Amino acid sequence: MNIPNTKIVLSIRPKEYLVQGPSHCGAYCVKAILSAYGKDDKNHPKEYHTNFFCRLTGSTLSKSYYPNILKRYGINAEFKTAKDLSDEKKISLLKSLIAQNTPVMIRIGNGYFRSNTYNPLLGKIVTHWITLWGYDDKEKLFYVYDSGLTKNLYRKNVPIGNTSRTYGEILRDWDFGKWQPWTWHVSPQNYSYIKISNKKQ
Repeated sequence: MNIPNTKIVLSIRPKEYLVQGPSHCGAYCVKAILSAYGKDDKNHPKEYHTNFFCRLTGSTLSKSYYPNILKRYGINAEFKTAKDLSDEKKISLLKSLIAQNTPVMIRIGNGYFRSNTYNPLLGKIVTHWITLWGYDDKEKLFYVYDSGLTKNLYRKNVPIGNTSRTYGEILRDWDFGKWQPWTWHVSPQNYSYIKISNKKQ
């Protein structure tokens, strides 16, 4: 799908951008998505977990774990990978999904945890989920909700989300998972994402 050079900001958005603790980033993403669709009914993101172990640790049990939670609320969601696409097509894919007025949930290596400065070591070992809510082709930026950032690190000038990342930064961070055995229960693949569809269940 060819998307013209443009700026797109989703017409839906989370009611608030929460700050996580040391875990549960995926649940924070789920709560943000459900909030944007007017379906959030939990006080804390970890309440969306489906069992005690996951609520306690923030770990998940399969690649379908978060999509299945979203599906329970009537949101079509599917775990996918963009690993076989070129870098240019990976960016085009993310933009095309956003252009359908849907957020995108991606799994990254988090080199930004509690910081505005990128740490390469953390970027290789810390598994993290974030959501994308818009993009600007002129600036080559995605608008991001990253629950790992404290509120003093939120960027005030973004039209949606709590920060922005360049196309290059997203590609760097998204290239995570293939060689981290602790993530293989989710997927041994890089460039993992959860596709949200506007189709009704």
